[in-house]
Amino acid sequence: MLRKITLTAALLGTALPAAAFTHTGEEVDPSIFEGREILPDPWIDDCDVERSLVPIEGKESLYRHTNATFPSTHSGLVLIQDEGALVIDAGNHCAAEWLRDEIRERFDREITLAILTHAHFDHLAGSTVYTDAGAEIIAQRNAFEPIIGEKMPVADPTITFDEEMTVTFGDHEIPLHHEPAGNHSNSMIQVYFPELSAMQCTDVCQSQTYPYMDFLDFYYPGWIETLDWVIEKDPDVIDVGHYTPATTEDQVALRDYMTDLHGQVLALSREGMIWDQIYRNVDAASAYKDDWFGYELMRFANIQGMFRWVDNHRRGLW
Repeated sequence: MLRKITLTAALLGTALPAAAFTHTGEEVDPSIFEGREILPDPWIDDCDVERSLVPIEGKESLYRHTNATFPSTHSGLVLIQDEGALVIDAGNHCAAEWLRDEIRERFDREITLAILTHAHFDHLAGSTVYTDAGAEIIAQRNAFEPIIGEKMPVADPTITFDEEMTVTFGDHEIPLHHEPAGNHSNSMIQVYFPELSAMQCTDVCQSQTYPYMDFLDFYYPGWIETLDWVIEKDPDVIDVGHYTPATTEDQVALRDYMTDLHGQVLALSREGMIWDQIYRNVDAASAYKDDWFGYELMRFANIQGMFRWVDNHRRGLW
């Protein structure tokens, strides 16, 4: 079902066309979040951060916002249209305030729609700024439980979906994709801009870097399925939520690394090796040692995370 969101000039403090965007998702019952307990934002006073909003070369109306919050730069794409601004993620309260004001000053636009890629606080911190500015908030349905259960000081989603959704924003039809098997969390959204050959693939995709630490909130099969989906779309530019933008070729290499890592850990486990032997014999990371960032930091942790996945999901003789 196609739904139309109407944002009034009185709400936004500026004159906008009545139909800001349409979508094929579902409206969220606000009572789900009513009265929820919210913890203090630990980064709310962290205002001495580098911030930027830069155009994506060759992609008219598409920008990338960044803020250098600990432990790394956080980023998301921004689409500017006559109807307003579509913003992906935040990452810091003061940075989100700066981005709101920067969009107003540079483009005379309001943030009318924000997409939260997944329910990890380092990307959602500051998203309440978007709600306060009058924006609608999209999140995948699985994000609700951790937002409520972990008492996150983040925006309450107002629009949701399960696996696929399309947003029509200005001149662009924007598919949103969720891999039901999970990947880096079970609430992740990939945001695709077909006309611009660009994509937001936060944390799942990498920019010539090893995946972070021991994979954290991790679902191996769905991660590979997601990379296959991204590679099939073949976007020119992929924002990964950190560091620098990436390419499809980067995701092909990442897929090769992860399937090799999984295959080695699984094979050695089935040979009967214990952990102390396995991590000394897995060399999947070495092929990228000279080209990717994070070999010394991430190699051991990546093996550890993959071993945990393999060990938890083997079904041998009982």
